[in-house]
Amino acid sequence: PSVRASSAAGEPRPAPASPLGPSSCGPRSASPLREAGVDEEVEMAVQLALERFQSGDEAEMEFPSSFTSTERAFVHRLCQSLGLVSKSKG
Repeated sequence: PSVRASSAAGEPRPAPASPLGPSSCGPRSASPLREAGVDEEVEMAVQLALERFQSGDEAEMEFPSSFTSTERAFVHRLCQSLGLVSKSKG
């Protein structure tokens, strides 16, 4: 199964209030959405992808079907926290 994220139908995308990731030179604080079993690299890649998605023109984005169930759950929670709609398919 894969996960798709999209902006809410008919609603403007929320503007990111602040960057999702830590500064490149400061220490990393634990994410409130951090899951046991979600690799930090995957977490950062998903956050960056969704940040770019929010500021872009695409209506929908799809994450790899190779994500584990824990990684998919993380994507769903992060989408929800950003005001995006997510849906699993497959």
